[in-house]
Amino acid sequence: MTIPLSLEGAFASEQALRDMIVARKVCFDHDPFYVPDGSGRIIQIGFQLNLYAAFRDARHLPIGEDPELHELVGELHRLCRVFFQTLDLLKPCRYPEPAMHRVVYAPERQYRAEVCLQIPIFDRAHYGAKPDRRLEELLATAECLLRQLGAKRGRWDEEQGASRSGEGCEDRVQAAVALGEGPES
Repeated sequence: MTIPLSLEGAFASEQALRDMIVARKVCFDHDPFYVPDGSGRIIQIGFQLNLYAAFRDARHLPIGEDPELHELVGELHRLCRVFFQTLDLLKPCRYPEPAMHRVVYAPERQYRAEVCLQIPIFDRAHYGAKPDRRLEELLATAECLLRQLGAKRGRWDEEQGASRSGEGCEDRVQAAVALGEGPES
């Protein structure tokens, strides 16, 4: 059993979403999300989910108003829309649009040209609070859904089969709900 996806306004079908993930070799990882506090110290308040999607040509150098760059950013934004529509728990974490994208060339993905979209996950109602188990569960749920759709953690590996199983994802959602209704906006 898998988490039912809400694709409205994003993808025509789950297969179209999966096809985009494969075509763009979507990968993910996460980092701590840091901000300066009032005293000038840097503190962790949550996590940053990083989505990576490749250009068709790994040697592509996006310059200026590159059409493929805009297409790629749009595809990642639509993937985020599926997340926010599917996982009510993430809605309070989001900005109106994912906060930032950039072009990167990471060694763990053989320096391919790719877009990185960064999604902050933090408790907006208690801004500045240290991340708690509830935020860790939200992050784990988002990553579980990515794996369910065929995205890979860290790097794209053709040999590694795409997980079509939602095994554990429902448990993750239930654990996150049990810890609270998610961060409040």
